[in-house]
Amino acid sequence: MRLLKVLIHQIINHYKICQLTLGQCDLCQSQIIKQPLLCEHCWADLPRCEYPIKGGNLLHWPAVNQLFVHRSFDQLFCFAPYIWPVDHWLKQFKYHNRFELALLLSSLLESLWYQHIVPLLDNDYLLTVVPIHPKKWQQRGYNQAHLMAKNLQHKVNARYNDKLLIRKEFTASQVGQSGNQRRKNLQHAFAIHPHLSNLPEQVIILDDVITTGSTVNAVSQLLRQQGVKTIIVLTLALSLPEVTPPKR
Repeated sequence: MRLLKVLIHQIINHYKICQLTLGQCDLCQSQIIKQPLLCEHCWADLPRCEYPIKGGNLLHWPAVNQLFVHRSFDQLFCFAPYIWPVDHWLKQFKYHNRFELALLLSSLLESLWYQHIVPLLDNDYLLTVVPIHPKKWQQRGYNQAHLMAKNLQHKVNARYNDKLLIRKEFTASQVGQSGNQRRKNLQHAFAIHPHLSNLPEQVIILDDVITTGSTVNAVSQLLRQQGVKTIIVLTLALSLPEVTPPKR
């Protein structure tokens, strides 16, 4: 009976994937032949965080490095700046229940995983996500980062544990808050799951978008205190500050 349920589940998932694959591009409505919900032309035109340095760690980029001066994570990998269409997809996914976007967004992360993460993986590693508070989960119904990570796990066969961290304190939306305000709100917001005693030496934290970096840094500080040696941040989008040109 259990085998039959597993088989049915696999068939349903395959059917859903076929529906997405045979659908239209979310951007230009042409036939999809490259990625779920994305044609090869729009895939090629997507904005990307491509810094010309071996390894792809954005912390080697001075403009990004200065954003996270007091950081506790070691490396940062990001697919795109937080601009259209990635920002549009994330808002649709996070606030408008477009669950089909989880497959598309995880496909974008898959390219990062194979290109940059795989060469860095230790034998003792774990992929996890920034958790949300149970109250927030009740309000929204899901953690968008978890849905992306689950799809990524299936694509790349990653060792994923969504219960590594818990969110102890409920905080209001941090949109529009400064880095100092965010850091203050997150001082005691996270904890290691009480049933986990031995943490891996390497942890990859997946988050959907990074703005000030306060959230992933708070999580990284906690992991560092518990003995994790290497912390890698993997995100779909990075919000870069606007640069005002000098006056002449």
